[in-house]
Amino acid sequence: MKFGALPTLQAVLRRGSFALAAEELGLTPSAVSQQMRNLEEYFGQPLFDRSGRTVKPTPLAFEVISTVRDALSGLELLRDRSSRDLRGKLRFGATNTVQLSVLPRALRLQMERYPGIQVHLEPEHISENLLDMVKAGHIDAAAIAKPEGAAARNLVYEVIAAEAFVLVYPQSYEGAATVRDIVANLPWIRYNAKLSGGRMASAYVRQIFPHLEARFEVMSGEAVMNMVSEGLGFSVIPQPREVIARMYPVNMLRLDRKMRKRQIVLARRAVDADNRRINALLECLREAFEQTIV
Repeated sequence: MKFGALPTLQAVLRRGSFALAAEELGLTPSAVSQQMRNLEEYFGQPLFDRSGRTVKPTPLAFEVISTVRDALSGLELLRDRSSRDLRGKLRFGATNTVQLSVLPRALRLQMERYPGIQVHLEPEHISENLLDMVKAGHIDAAAIAKPEGAAARNLVYEVIAAEAFVLVYPQSYEGAATVRDIVANLPWIRYNAKLSGGRMASAYVRQIFPHLEARFEVMSGEAVMNMVSEGLGFSVIPQPREVIARMYPVNMLRLDRKMRKRQIVLARRAVDADNRRINALLECLREAFEQTIV
């Protein structure tokens, strides 16, 4: 058995087909198919059910990868340590907030400093879903809002940035500029309660007025800023980046002493704690956050 067939099997299970795995690995589909047949000869059992119109993995295929996954990650780490230049693919995910704010700058820094790393960005952008993908090994790391509670035993979280919350309200508002007066006198534009930051913001507002109902619920911080600038009400959101704050004329009260900050973390599997490609991107993400704070 050739060792290189095991990462190929891992790619087939991750991508769902020989063709997509071949595309990811830079191989031909026939080369991938031959490697799978070599593995089947080694184990003496089929790894794929070829009886239908599509090829489907058998339970044995998943069992093989479950057995060798940590070993594959460890061997990849050893390869990284022996390389003078960081090279290879990094499967990475980020929340919508990170993608729309600092990720482009972080990727520019990464391309300038570590051009040999090829970042494959996962289209999923919900923290909970990205975390599940990291746990399953479908992606290598993700920039997410830190979940409540301790990390699972096989995961580690590393803080990228701590984001303060702000209360934003229209410049046309003429009442007393205190949190309680603003919340009492303006409609509530609730920041997406499906997100951890939205849940934190909602909890804070309801500490002030427990039975307050939202007039609107908006899916992104930028959309909130847009609606507030039109005079539609107030909201509590994570502190917007400088470029967004300049776009929308609103008043802003920092809530540093009233609300705990939201932590943006990089989640990865514990076995990848020393992965140099992930560390390189983490460095760039931290710097990008520092450069974009209002």
